[in-house]
Amino acid sequence: MSDADSEELKRPGTTARLIYDRLVQSILQGEFVGGQPIREARLAREWNVSRTPLREAVRRAAEAGFLVLRPNQAPVVRELCEADIDQLYDLRLLLETHALRRAWSSMDAKVLQNVEKLATAAKPGKGKDWRERCLKFDRALHRLWTRRSGNKWLEADIQRQHRFWLVFQTWVGQDESVLRKAHAEHITILEAIRSRNRSTAVAALRKHILTSAAAVKKVLAAKNREG
Repeated sequence: MSDADSEELKRPGTTARLIYDRLVQSILQGEFVGGQPIREARLAREWNVSRTPLREAVRRAAEAGFLVLRPNQAPVVRELCEADIDQLYDLRLLLETHALRRAWSSMDAKVLQNVEKLATAAKPGKGKDWRERCLKFDRALHRLWTRRSGNKWLEADIQRQHRFWLVFQTWVGQDESVLRKAHAEHITILEAIRSRNRSTAVAALRKHILTSAAAVKKVLAAKNREG
Protein backbone atom coordinates (compact mmCIF):
# COMPACT_ATOMS: atom_id res chain seq x y z
CA MET A 1 0.00 0.00 0.00
CA SER A 2 1.29 3.47 -0.86
CA ASP A 3 1.86 6.23 1.70
CA ALA A 4 -1.08 8.11 0.16
CA ASP A 5 -3.35 5.12 0.68
CA SER A 6 -2.19 4.79 4.29
CA GLU A 7 -2.88 8.47 4.92
CA GLU A 8 -6.36 8.09 3.42
CA LEU A 9 -7.14 5.23 5.78
CA LYS A 10 -5.94 7.25 8.79
CA ARG A 11 -8.13 10.27 8.14
CA PRO A 12 -10.96 11.02 10.57
CA GLY A 13 -14.19 9.41 9.50
CA THR A 14 -12.50 6.43 7.88
CA THR A 15 -14.88 3.47 7.89
CA ALA A 16 -14.79 -0.24 7.30
CA ARG A 17 -16.15 0.52 3.84
CA LEU A 18 -12.91 2.25 2.81
CA ILE A 19 -10.85 -0.66 4.10
CA TYR A 20 -13.20 -3.11 2.40
CA ASP A 21 -12.77 -1.28 -0.92
CA ARG A 22 -9.00 -1.38 -0.51
CA LEU A 23 -9.05 -5.08 0.38
CA VAL A 24 -11.19 -6.01 -2.61
CA GLN A 25 -9.05 -3.87 -4.91
CA SER A 26 -5.94 -5.67 -3.66
CA ILE A 27 -7.56 -8.99 -4.53
CA LEU A 28 -8.63 -7.74 -7.94
CA GLN A 29 -5.13 -6.52 -8.71
CA GLY A 30 -3.57 -9.83 -7.66
CA GLU A 31 -1.85 -8.48 -4.56
CA PHE A 32 -3.63 -11.28 -2.72
CA VAL A 33 -4.07 -14.54 -4.63
CA GLY A 34 -6.46 -17.47 -4.33
CA GLY A 35 -5.78 -19.60 -1.26
CA GLN A 36 -3.66 -16.94 0.45
CA PRO A 37 -4.42 -16.37 4.15
CA ILE A 38 -5.30 -12.83 5.22
CA ARG A 39 -3.45 -12.17 8.49
CA GLU A 40 -5.49 -9.41 10.09
CA ALA A 41 -2.87 -8.35 12.63
CA ARG A 42 -0.17 -8.09 9.98
CA LEU A 43 -2.47 -6.29 7.53
CA ALA A 44 -3.55 -3.84 10.23
CA ARG A 45 0.11 -2.98 10.83
CA GLU A 46 0.96 -2.71 7.14
CA TRP A 47 -2.06 -0.53 6.36
CA ASN A 48 -1.80 1.29 9.70
CA VAL A 49 -5.49 0.80 10.50
CA SER A 50 -7.48 -0.36 13.51
CA ARG A 51 -8.32 -4.04 13.87
CA THR A 52 -12.04 -3.34 14.45
CA PRO A 53 -12.89 -1.77 11.04
CA LEU A 54 -10.47 -4.20 9.36
CA ARG A 55 -12.33 -7.14 10.91
CA GLU A 56 -15.61 -5.69 9.63
CA ALA A 57 -14.09 -5.23 6.17
CA VAL A 58 -12.98 -8.87 6.17
CA ARG A 59 -16.49 -9.95 7.14
CA ARG A 60 -17.98 -7.93 4.28
CA ALA A 61 -15.46 -9.35 1.83
CA ALA A 62 -16.45 -12.84 2.93
CA GLU A 63 -20.14 -12.04 2.47
CA ALA A 64 -19.36 -10.74 -1.02
CA GLY A 65 -17.59 -14.01 -1.83
CA PHE A 66 -14.00 -12.80 -2.02
CA LEU A 67 -12.83 -14.45 1.19
CA VAL A 68 -13.58 -17.73 2.95
CA LEU A 69 -13.89 -17.60 6.75
CA ARG A 70 -12.49 -20.55 8.69
CA PRO A 71 -13.07 -21.39 12.39
CA ASN A 72 -10.02 -20.48 14.47
CA GLN A 73 -7.96 -19.83 11.37
CA ALA A 74 -7.11 -16.84 9.18
CA PRO A 75 -9.58 -16.19 6.34
CA VAL A 76 -8.29 -17.03 2.88
CA VAL A 77 -8.83 -15.54 -0.55
CA ARG A 78 -11.40 -17.63 -2.39
CA GLU A 79 -10.08 -19.93 -5.08
CA LEU A 80 -12.58 -20.03 -7.92
CA CYS A 81 -13.44 -23.25 -9.70
CA GLU A 82 -15.36 -23.94 -12.92
CA ALA A 83 -18.61 -24.40 -10.98
CA ASP A 84 -18.17 -20.90 -9.52
CA ILE A 85 -17.77 -19.46 -13.01
CA ASP A 86 -20.89 -21.26 -14.22
CA GLN A 87 -22.94 -20.02 -11.27
CA LEU A 88 -21.67 -16.45 -11.41
CA TYR A 89 -22.31 -16.14 -15.13
CA ASP A 90 -25.69 -17.81 -14.79
CA LEU A 91 -26.57 -15.07 -12.32
CA ARG A 92 -25.14 -12.42 -14.61
CA LEU A 93 -27.25 -13.75 -17.48
CA LEU A 94 -30.43 -13.47 -15.43
CA LEU A 95 -29.66 -10.03 -13.99
CA GLU A 96 -28.41 -8.29 -17.12
CA THR A 97 -30.99 -9.58 -19.58
CA HIS A 98 -33.72 -8.62 -17.12
CA ALA A 99 -32.16 -5.17 -16.72
CA LEU A 100 -31.98 -4.75 -20.50
CA ARG A 101 -35.68 -5.57 -20.90
CA ARG A 102 -36.64 -3.16 -18.11
CA ALA A 103 -34.43 -0.37 -19.46
CA TRP A 104 -35.54 -0.74 -23.06
CA SER A 105 -37.95 2.22 -23.24
CA SER A 106 -35.41 4.61 -21.70
CA MET A 107 -32.57 3.92 -24.13
CA ASP A 108 -33.32 6.45 -26.84
CA ALA A 109 -31.04 7.91 -29.51
CA LYS A 110 -29.82 10.71 -27.23
CA VAL A 111 -28.79 8.23 -24.54
CA LEU A 112 -26.87 6.17 -27.10
CA GLN A 113 -24.77 9.07 -28.43
CA ASN A 114 -21.92 8.82 -25.92
CA VAL A 115 -21.75 5.03 -26.12
CA GLU A 116 -21.65 5.18 -29.91
CA LYS A 117 -18.70 7.58 -29.74
CA LEU A 118 -16.87 5.18 -27.44
CA ALA A 119 -17.69 2.31 -29.81
CA THR A 120 -16.13 4.20 -32.72
CA ALA A 121 -13.04 5.03 -30.66
CA ALA A 122 -12.70 1.36 -29.68
CA LYS A 123 -12.54 -0.04 -33.20
CA PRO A 124 -9.80 -2.66 -33.37
CA GLY A 125 -6.59 -1.18 -34.62
CA LYS A 126 -3.14 -0.11 -33.66
CA GLY A 127 -2.41 2.06 -30.68
CA LYS A 128 -1.10 1.29 -27.24
CA ASP A 129 -4.30 2.48 -25.58
CA TRP A 130 -6.65 0.40 -27.74
CA ARG A 131 -7.21 -2.14 -24.98
CA GLU A 132 -8.28 0.56 -22.53
CA ARG A 133 -10.59 2.16 -25.13
CA CYS A 134 -12.16 -1.24 -25.74
CA LEU A 135 -12.76 -1.82 -22.03
CA LYS A 136 -14.14 1.70 -21.62
CA PHE A 137 -16.72 1.00 -24.32
CA ASP A 138 -17.49 -2.33 -22.65
CA ARG A 139 -18.23 -0.67 -19.29
CA ALA A 140 -20.29 2.14 -20.81
CA LEU A 141 -22.45 -0.23 -22.85
CA HIS A 142 -23.32 -2.47 -19.92
CA ARG A 143 -24.12 0.59 -17.80
CA LEU A 144 -26.76 1.57 -20.37
CA TRP A 145 -29.26 -0.96 -19.06
CA THR A 146 -27.87 -1.39 -15.55
CA ARG A 147 -28.51 2.24 -14.63
CA ARG A 148 -31.81 2.57 -16.48
CA SER A 149 -33.60 -0.52 -15.28
CA GLY A 150 -35.73 1.51 -12.88
CA ASN A 151 -35.03 -1.03 -10.12
CA LYS A 152 -32.47 0.11 -7.57
CA TRP A 153 -32.24 -3.37 -6.03
CA LEU A 154 -31.49 -4.92 -9.38
CA GLU A 155 -28.85 -2.29 -10.07
CA ALA A 156 -27.29 -2.87 -6.64
CA ASP A 157 -27.12 -6.62 -7.23
CA ILE A 158 -25.45 -6.14 -10.60
CA GLN A 159 -22.94 -3.72 -9.11
CA ARG A 160 -22.19 -6.16 -6.29
CA GLN A 161 -21.44 -8.95 -8.77
CA HIS A 162 -19.54 -6.59 -11.05
CA ARG A 163 -16.42 -6.80 -8.90
CA PHE A 164 -16.13 -10.48 -9.71
CA TRP A 165 -16.60 -9.78 -13.39
CA LEU A 166 -13.73 -7.29 -13.19
CA VAL A 167 -11.50 -10.12 -11.98
CA PHE A 168 -12.50 -12.18 -15.00
CA GLN A 169 -12.05 -9.22 -17.32
CA THR A 170 -8.48 -8.93 -16.06
CA TRP A 171 -7.95 -12.62 -16.80
CA VAL A 172 -9.12 -12.53 -20.41
CA GLY A 173 -8.31 -8.90 -21.21
CA GLN A 174 -4.71 -9.70 -22.09
CA ASP A 175 -5.81 -11.77 -25.08
CA GLU A 176 -6.36 -9.43 -28.03
CA SER A 177 -8.42 -11.99 -29.94
CA VAL A 178 -10.83 -12.25 -27.01
CA LEU A 179 -11.17 -8.47 -26.83
CA ARG A 180 -11.80 -8.23 -30.57
CA LYS A 181 -14.52 -10.85 -30.33
CA ALA A 182 -16.10 -9.13 -27.34
CA HIS A 183 -15.99 -5.81 -29.19
CA ALA A 184 -17.82 -7.32 -32.17
CA GLU A 185 -20.46 -8.78 -29.84
CA HIS A 186 -20.90 -5.41 -28.14
CA ILE A 187 -21.39 -3.74 -31.51
CA THR A 188 -24.10 -6.29 -32.36
CA ILE A 189 -25.90 -5.47 -29.11
CA LEU A 190 -25.59 -1.73 -29.70
CA GLU A 191 -26.88 -2.00 -33.26
CA ALA A 192 -29.91 -4.00 -32.08
CA ILE A 193 -30.67 -1.32 -29.49
CA ARG A 194 -30.25 1.41 -32.09
CA SER A 195 -32.65 -0.36 -34.46
CA ARG A 196 -35.13 -0.93 -31.59
CA ASN A 197 -35.11 -4.71 -31.94
CA ARG A 198 -35.41 -5.86 -28.36
CA SER A 199 -35.48 -9.60 -28.94
CA THR A 200 -32.30 -9.40 -31.04
CA ALA A 201 -30.58 -7.24 -28.42
CA VAL A 202 -31.47 -9.64 -25.59
CA ALA A 203 -30.34 -12.64 -27.65
CA ALA A 204 -27.07 -10.89 -28.52
CA LEU A 205 -26.45 -10.02 -24.87
CA ARG A 206 -27.17 -13.60 -23.87
CA LYS A 207 -24.70 -14.91 -26.45
CA HIS A 208 -22.07 -12.41 -25.31
CA ILE A 209 -22.36 -13.42 -21.66
CA LEU A 210 -22.15 -17.12 -22.49
CA THR A 211 -19.13 -16.50 -24.73
CA SER A 212 -17.47 -14.54 -21.92
CA ALA A 213 -18.08 -17.39 -19.49
CA ALA A 214 -16.43 -19.85 -21.89
CA ALA A 215 -13.39 -17.58 -22.25
CA VAL A 216 -13.02 -17.25 -18.49
CA LYS A 217 -13.27 -21.00 -17.97
CA LYS A 218 -10.57 -21.50 -20.58
CA VAL A 219 -8.24 -19.17 -18.70
CA LEU A 220 -9.10 -20.83 -15.38
CA ALA A 221 -8.28 -24.27 -16.83
CA ALA A 222 -4.91 -22.93 -18.00
CA LYS A 223 -4.23 -21.45 -14.55
CA ASN A 224 -5.04 -24.79 -12.92
CA ARG A 225 -2.68 -26.63 -15.27
CA GLU A 226 0.09 -24.19 -14.47
CA GLY A 227 -0.63 -24.54 -10.78
